[in-house]
Amino acid sequence: MSTLKTNYTIALAGQPNTGKSTIFNRLTGGHQHVGNWPGKTVEKKGGNFHFNDKQFELIDLPGTYSLTSNSMEEKVTRDFLVNEKPDVVVAVVDASQLERTLYMLSEIILFPVKIILVLNMMDVATANGVNLDVGNLQKELGIKVIPMAASKNQGMPELLEAIDSECSSKKEPVKNNPNLKWQTGDLTAEIEAGIAGKVNAPYPEKWLALKLLEEDSDICELVENELEPAAWDNVKESLKKSQGGGTLLAAGERYSWINSILSSSLQWTGQSKKTGRRHKFDSLATHPLWGKILAVLILMLTFIATFLLCMPVIKFLLGSMANISGLLKSSLAGQPQWVASMIGDGLVPGLGISMVMISFLLPLFFIIGFLEDVGYIARLSYVFDGFMNRLGLHGKSFMSFLLSFSCNISGVMGSRVIDSWKQRLITIIMTSIIPCGAVWGVIGLMIVIFFNTNTVLVVSCLFLAMIIQLMITSMLMRRFLPDEDYTGLIMELPPYHKPNFRTIFIYTWTFAKGFIKRGFTLIAGVSFFVWLLSYFPNGNIETSFLSTIGHGLDPIGSLMGMDWRLIVALIAAVASKEAALASLAVIYGIGSGVTSITQIYSTKVGFEHSALGEALLHSIGPATALAFIFAFFFSIPCVGTLGVIYSETKSIKWTVGSACYYTFTSLAFGVIAYNVGLIIF
Repeated sequence: MSTLKTNYTIALAGQPNTGKSTIFNRLTGGHQHVGNWPGKTVEKKGGNFHFNDKQFELIDLPGTYSLTSNSMEEKVTRDFLVNEKPDVVVAVVDASQLERTLYMLSEIILFPVKIILVLNMMDVATANGVNLDVGNLQKELGIKVIPMAASKNQGMPELLEAIDSECSSKKEPVKNNPNLKWQTGDLTAEIEAGIAGKVNAPYPEKWLALKLLEEDSDICELVENELEPAAWDNVKESLKKSQGGGTLLAAGERYSWINSILSSSLQWTGQSKKTGRRHKFDSLATHPLWGKILAVLILMLTFIATFLLCMPVIKFLLGSMANISGLLKSSLAGQPQWVASMIGDGLVPGLGISMVMISFLLPLFFIIGFLEDVGYIARLSYVFDGFMNRLGLHGKSFMSFLLSFSCNISGVMGSRVIDSWKQRLITIIMTSIIPCGAVWGVIGLMIVIFFNTNTVLVVSCLFLAMIIQLMITSMLMRRFLPDEDYTGLIMELPPYHKPNFRTIFIYTWTFAKGFIKRGFTLIAGVSFFVWLLSYFPNGNIETSFLSTIGHGLDPIGSLMGMDWRLIVALIAAVASKEAALASLAVIYGIGSGVTSITQIYSTKVGFEHSALGEALLHSIGPATALAFIFAFFFSIPCVGTLGVIYSETKSIKWTVGSACYYTFTSLAFGVIAYNVGLIIF
């Protein structure tokens, strides 16, 4: 007697901004796991759920607009559909924008898989005046169609029943291949006939024919390798008949099929007042000028809200760090001194700084999730796309850059809205070039001390150097990363809708959990390593290995006119940019009684700026100060930023590589600034 299968794999597919994440979160709840696809840098999101005594593994495929090999995300999606053979594919579309979002279905429906079509955002569609005959649409497609409003938990029981029914059914997938001959005549059929029975590949032949017509590089290479030279020459002759317009012809076929499917199922009943108001707001949000101003205002409010929410916690944590350290060291009074210092000055700061980062990231994740959920992030990308194109990026990278002026950590995390992994990786690495608030605090003091009357000139030179650095870094990254066809900013602006706070909370917790797992460990580890260098061999930071390293780097420092004291300040900035001032205060004898790394983290030198400024003026010249300003401005990212770079890239190579790269750029800009300073001053 055969055993009934009870474990099934469900693939969740669809274009970005169709509500896939909401459905995924509704089905899996907290039973989620995030990693990378084997051998890929694309995020793999999976989860489990139970229904009717059956267990289902849900795989959330990357959001893509098609299955053409323009990006790693598209390759991952189509490889999974072909190689992993999921039991059911749940194709999610936006019911308010069916013509666009059904494009993905026009590709998937060619594969021999069971498909359930989810019409998500039915509430938005109805509000926008869309009247959809779901029964007729289901009849036209030959697959199950489930209307839903996932944000309101409407349609979930029906979806679960449909998944269970399709998995339990022994019926073969309905081969309802669209008729794609309306514009190309017999061209698609001719190409299909040329490869029929000759290509040993898991792809359907009609799908292969269309991809050849679209000049998909991977498919062209695959078919060429499979066919005899004469057969491939015949296929190429057929492809020439498209006169270079194969991509447009294939897309036209798909849209013709979509329109024919919708012609008898879709009606417009008019526009609601609410939709009219949203349209007026959207006209402002996407305006070339006012859209940018509105975006800056919204992101400024994001900064303010984040700081208002997290600063009380951060102040408490920083204020408590020295007290907790002192209590622990007192309780370990009977132990060797290094043991007490290891606990109080090594573990406490590492854990404390990690907690500070988490308290900052939680409200930031929440606000980014809110903006994305209501549909605004797409507008932000749209209005700044032209500006970002000049750096070889698209508009979605702008949010990361703007957030970085507050904190590079938030800039790195903001890259999550970018679909392309290559664009996202370039953005992650480049955010460290943008000076955060802490950097401005340090260099602001140095500029006021040494260049008060030339502040505008120095700041202007810093921004000019920053633009040059952005351009050079983008060029290097794009040159050495694997090629990925750049198609610009391909996106539709999703409709605005009310936020779903359950989805936003899950979004926040999922990303926070990822940071805790990776970034938390790295931050604590690096902080502990800094303690080792600052404590040994004799327990005093001024005579520690850290100080010795500073002395050892004197030859390099001399290229920038710096002695070991300024070099140590640059090293201390790895722990946190603010630590540079406290380190200078200790080394120059301003921070009295500060001898450990814990005290450096918690020392406030704001009231001692005048004394520190006087000490610096008597110790270094303007050329050296200029070199320090530029070297610090472009210095290695702080440990918190390195932590989230590792958390986001899941790569030690890119984390260490970025640290090494910015160490080099810091030295390069410092040397250039010093020599220019010698000429000027």
